[in-house]
Amino acid sequence: MEDLKTKIISCMADVIKQNGFRTEFFPAENGQPPMTRIELSRLGKVKQDVIVDMWFPPAKMAREETALFQMHATMLQVETDAVSRNLPELKRALFTINNFCTIGQFGLFEQDGVVYMRHNIVVNMKDDPERIITDICDYFSLMLSSIQRFVDAIAQIAVGAVNIEVAKEMDLIPNI
Repeated sequence: MEDLKTKIISCMADVIKQNGFRTEFFPAENGQPPMTRIELSRLGKVKQDVIVDMWFPPAKMAREETALFQMHATMLQVETDAVSRNLPELKRALFTINNFCTIGQFGLFEQDGVVYMRHNIVVNMKDDPERIITDICDYFSLMLSSIQRFVDAIAQIAVGAVNIEVAKEMDLIPNI
């Protein structure tokens, strides 16, 4: 199964690169699983660079033929004093925004000030590899859509430039 995981991760790098994204494939090394990294440049009005990592993290699954696939986007790193000042508003904003995400969840590593988005997929490794890759590409598209939709709100709220109410008035967050 490890060879198939490597093949899928490698193919993901190729497919995403063919769609105009900067990608890099990292083979398994020193006990680390293979990984594909995608660089998304200058997203939103805030021109935020985002890194998306894709891999099959080690996980004990209930069924032998399944594997966990993870996409993790590092969106921005906020200075720790800004995180401290804006933590309640940022947490509230991420909670509100997550209600509008089709897949995945935005989150915050408080100690480092890193705002991220993560999505996990349980993959049936007995499926056709082309089907698996197509499905993962679809999930990546949905994840990218959420990141593009909310990057401006998250970046501005994280540094205290706006609060949720102002972000809603600016149509950065749905006002429902």
